[in-house]
Amino acid sequence: MKDTIVRPMRPEEIDSAASLIASGYYGDIFFKWVVYKDEDHHRVVTNYYKAYLNARRCMAYVAEDADGKMVGASAWLPHDTDASVYNDIDAAVGIYADRFRTVADWSHLSEPPMTPFCQLVGFATMKEAQGRGVGAAMLKYHLDIMDEAGIATYLEASTPYFGKGVYGKFGYQLVGELMVFTDTAVLYPLWRPARKKLQVDFGGYKWRILEEHNDNVLLLSENIIEHGRYHNTFENVTWETSDVRKYLMIASMADLRLKNNLEFWKLR
Repeated sequence: MKDTIVRPMRPEEIDSAASLIASGYYGDIFFKWVVYKDEDHHRVVTNYYKAYLNARRCMAYVAEDADGKMVGASAWLPHDTDASVYNDIDAAVGIYADRFRTVADWSHLSEPPMTPFCQLVGFATMKEAQGRGVGAAMLKYHLDIMDEAGIATYLEASTPYFGKGVYGKFGYQLVGELMVFTDTAVLYPLWRPARKKLQVDFGGYKWRILEEHNDNVLLLSENIIEHGRYHNTFENVTWETSDVRKYLMIASMADLRLKNNLEFWKLR
């Protein structure tokens, strides 16, 4: 969405953000199962997200349009968040506590064993702002932070996932088994490893990281470093016997190492 600004949520915005997320989930099949009385839906789901947004270490963001109106909100928790938040949720959702607790327990069982990671627990945009890139902007804002820190992220989508949509765009993939509560109330566990920095500076040049495997890194320079022939004589030649490969093999044995002392590249 043009002119959308994403920023950390301020404490005084918790009520508004929780209400916005609850409105975004109105009509959601999964939440209709959890909060089965329609007249309770907005109040209960709002209270549910207030508990999350008030949790210690919660990372929450809001999106604003050009007029400064809140049009989106999201909430993330680290995998090792203080379990007392679930007691707060029990108190906040009243008669629906058993269902919310069932979801939380199953969620913990479905979480990948890899750590650390950060879980998306709430994510919504206002109806009039949907389809304009607000959700993508909010995801990118947080994922950029997680990628810089090298931390993976996890979420449970309540709509069928086929590798497309905004989650697919950012590289989320199904992990583990679906969480099937009823024929219609299903959660799709999705995992996204942290994406490493795509560019490094080394030796006075900028390099794009094309691929990594163990300690091997395939790089492409942003600039032309040196002109050279594929082979210095006119004859039938393969890559294995070419002069340019010999040159690169010599270069690969040079002292080109990253700060972590891993080998910078190896040509096989």
